[in-house]
Amino acid sequence: MTEQEMIRHLHSAIEHAAPDAVGDVLSRCGAQKGTEDMTQQERPVKNRRTRRMAPWLAAACLALIIAGGGMQYTQSHLVRSIISVDVNPSVELKLNAKSRVISAVALNRDGEEILEGLKLEGADANVAVNALIGSLLQHGYVDELANSILISVEDGDSVRGAALQQELTTEVEAILDAASLNAAILTQSVEENEALRQQADEYGISLGKAQLIETLVQSSDHLTFAALAGLSVNELNLLASNTSMVLPETVQTSGKASDSAYIGAEAAKTAAFRHAGVSENQVSALEVDFDYEDGVMVYEVEFAVQGVEHDCDVDASTGAIVKYKTEGMQQTTGNDGTSAGGTATQGKDIGSAAAKEAALKHAGVSESQVSGLRVETDWDDGVLEYKVEFFCNRTEYEYEINGATGAILSVEQDQEDTASSGDAGAAANHIGIEAAKTAALQHAGISAKDVYDLSVESELDDRIPHYEVEFKSGGIEYGYEIDASTGAVLQYEREQDD
Repeated sequence: MTEQEMIRHLHSAIEHAAPDAVGDVLSRCGAQKGTEDMTQQERPVKNRRTRRMAPWLAAACLALIIAGGGMQYTQSHLVRSIISVDVNPSVELKLNAKSRVISAVALNRDGEEILEGLKLEGADANVAVNALIGSLLQHGYVDELANSILISVEDGDSVRGAALQQELTTEVEAILDAASLNAAILTQSVEENEALRQQADEYGISLGKAQLIETLVQSSDHLTFAALAGLSVNELNLLASNTSMVLPETVQTSGKASDSAYIGAEAAKTAAFRHAGVSENQVSALEVDFDYEDGVMVYEVEFAVQGVEHDCDVDASTGAIVKYKTEGMQQTTGNDGTSAGGTATQGKDIGSAAAKEAALKHAGVSESQVSGLRVETDWDDGVLEYKVEFFCNRTEYEYEINGATGAILSVEQDQEDTASSGDAGAAANHIGIEAAKTAALQHAGISAKDVYDLSVESELDDRIPHYEVEFKSGGIEYGYEIDASTGAVLQYEREQDD
């Protein structure tokens, strides 16, 4: 029976039954002393009152019935908790007071893949999360290479939210243990934040992931929300392991984020030491942390050698040196055996030629191998410095040399797409479009099935013949230039897909 039919039947029944029922009751009372005249006089009035009350009684009864059903409907559809599950797929579950799913929404393309075929509405929260984890495993989003999962709980009742958070964590741990997967689980409580919600909606991620990103940004001097929004939870978890990061108490972690997709800390150290021309037994204050620079996951290798601080960013996927700089001046030993710093001597100048040689020697190249060589003088706090810049093997070098001692104050290296003119005719045999596409995807660490809007263009008539490879994945747009002869990555960039 529909609600309108119920209203009609109820109204008709009460309206027709009420007057006869009152009359029947009065007739059964019989004549009593002092009441006969009153009964005769008052009966019509009472009938009129009853008639006037009938619609009111109908409405009251109807209100009680509808209210009862309405309360049940409201209770089952009122959102009391919001759970978001993030890996790279982002899925949001809204729960009622009984922790049953009211709605399940995919927040990005990968989330749509995870939800495909799942009917989660009405399911218990544990059952729904079980199904999501199973789908993540089935589609390969959680494995030994990327084992991190973020579970966020938003609930106005902090006690209930904490209990739900713990319950889900235990449930997910059990599922992944059964799958023999050493997973890393991050769980957190979140609060509604309109500004953060807008950022989350803009980048197609959950409020929970947005909150974790904001935490990392606040603990860093160079990370930005836009740069991190496209990273997977495993990459964010690796960044969170950096010693400079401070996670709030609302974030709980278990397990260790997998770095199996990368070269490893030992290989990164070896690459950094080789580049700096030192051995491990010469260094002190060694630290190796994950970081994110210029759209690339890197190992940040920091160490000191004889008073000089070295900071080397090593591409976590390829082992290439992304950036390198040093600060401080090398210490020398005086005649008395004590250590003396390389402080500039008043009026002493080694000259531009000596500064140039110092830079070339440190880079391990000869002047004939470089192009674009420039030497300029500068003064910093009254100290003479030489700035030496040059290109070699598609790498730009920038040195700062102490003008009095010849000590290297800083070094920076950046990969460039500009090379010496001798490379112009190198491309006799081209690797082909497919090989260029494969090289770009491998460097990005993304499978071909996970990308869209893929295009490859040949630029073989350029001074450096290359292929331009562009594609999108996870809300990020990638652009690559691949050397047409060697397959090497000449240049790449990542930016948020608008």
